[in-house]
Amino acid sequence: MPARFLLDTPPEDGHVVIGGELASHLARSLRVRVNDTLVAVDPGGTEHGVRLAAVGATAVEGDVVWSRPVTGEPMLRVTLLQALPRDRMEDCVDVAVQAGVAAIVPVLTERTVRRPEPGRTAARLRRWNAVAREAAQLAGRGTIPRVHAPEPLATALDHLAPGTRVVACTIEREAPPLTQLDIESQAPLALCVGPEGGLGAADLKALDEHGAEWAHLGPRVLRTRYAGAVATALLLGRAGDLDRAAAPLPW
Repeated sequence: MPARFLLDTPPEDGHVVIGGELASHLARSLRVRVNDTLVAVDPGGTEHGVRLAAVGATAVEGDVVWSRPVTGEPMLRVTLLQALPRDRMEDCVDVAVQAGVAAIVPVLTERTVRRPEPGRTAARLRRWNAVAREAAQLAGRGTIPRVHAPEPLATALDHLAPGTRVVACTIEREAPPLTQLDIESQAPLALCVGPEGGLGAADLKALDEHGAEWAHLGPRVLRTRYAGAVATALLLGRAGDLDRAAAPLPW
């Protein structure tokens, strides 16, 4: 069973009602039973221990037995600017969310092989965000990282919040290793991962204009769809996020 489930509405008077696809998933796929316990996170950032009182295909209900501020979220907010891979973007979303990204922006670069097909972007976006939700629940996250619609790299950089630090991954040896960057956990950070063929001249210019810092991930070349998760984990390690284990449940 996933570490926790993310609710659309908060409990009312200590009672939780789960409906829709999540209720069906709990009842039919996970086969939960009355008196089973689970952890549910409400939209306000509180997690609750819930003991189930009723289980049905359309609704699962339970009573809150404990509550506490949500755990599992990194202090460092990493927005992943991920060059849209040729295929298996779902894999990229899955591992990046589990690693701890705060948001994912698929970006179009000069050497992006596969461009979004007109009329299919909305369906793909729904699928990517569904994968993000599943990965967040499995990983014990406190929020669901949003996957944004694909846009050109230069546009994505323009849309970053003011003061966001930009770090771009490179295989060039003269760049410092990502593991040696000084990281301020309270400051937002955007991590740029290019396509398999590397970033083009226009991409490099856009990053330089936004004051991007360059860093490498070591002597081995990673597939682009996994590089973002590895780099995020390294950044969170530098920020001290990996120094603590998952918080024990107060059952």
